[in-house]
Amino acid sequence: MRVLVTGATGFAGRWLVRELTEAGHAVDGLPPSSELDVADAGAVRERIVATEPDVVAHLAALASDQAVGADPARAIRTMVDGTIAVVDAVTALARRPGLLLVSSAEVYQRPADGTPITESSALAPRGAYAWLKLAQERIAIAAAARDGLPLVVARPFNHAGPGQRPVGVVAAFARRVAAVRRGEADVVPAGNVDVERDIGDVRDVAVAYRLLLEGLGEGTLGRPPTTLNIATGHAVRLRAIIEELCALADVRPAIVADPSLVRADDPARVVGDASQLRRTTGWAPRIPLRRTLSDVLDGAMGG
Repeated sequence: MRVLVTGATGFAGRWLVRELTEAGHAVDGLPPSSELDVADAGAVRERIVATEPDVVAHLAALASDQAVGADPARAIRTMVDGTIAVVDAVTALARRPGLLLVSSAEVYQRPADGTPITESSALAPRGAYAWLKLAQERIAIAAAARDGLPLVVARPFNHAGPGQRPVGVVAAFARRVAAVRRGEADVVPAGNVDVERDIGDVRDVAVAYRLLLEGLGEGTLGRPPTTLNIATGHAVRLRAIIEELCALADVRPAIVADPSLVRADDPARVVGDASQLRRTTGWAPRIPLRRTLSDVLDGAMGG
């Protein structure tokens, strides 16, 4: 199977390319934004036509609310205009490839009682990043309805792993713990550490993406369009993550509240339900959280 991946040089994109390659698929990664603007409709169409992919994985996006807020124009161009360019290029092909659109669980309303979030849970994006992710979904779903585009929308919950920049909560904690281990700090600043989050490993998420792409390529997924959560189904307290990172680093710093890191609207518990993905593909998370934390900490320590 030939796969074209946008966002191939990003955090999850790099792991997806590796996962697909190791599974024997031919992978063509769209160049980084410094070489090809994903919103350049002509350039994107030329690349997709030349590649003749069986499936396309669209991951190109800014990675967080902070990144979106720092450059809103770039965020809109990448996430909205870029998605339009990719969708238009895919639907213009005579032999239409299936599309995996990677969205985010951030599009969901967070239940006050912490019950697991399913694909039928209410949508209520809270920030600009989440709204742009929902816009990407709507663009792809409209194309599926208009042009018969085979489509799977993936909504991953939090995931961490080697190579993640410290915009992710686990990578940020690991960097702070590593600073303590090196003697550069004696405390770990944090926001609300008593909230619970569903946190998986990016390598497991990449396996889920591969399985969804294979389903699209085989014609068993995408008609009608399908939306699927990617989650562990378990929530872990952020304090426990910091404590485990400290144990792995063999340090015992104080965890100090930093008001600048506290989000007033943080829900107490967020956990995803990925049972539909399991039934559809057989996927299940394999990598324990301790290994994820160890690998992330190793990277933060320069290992």
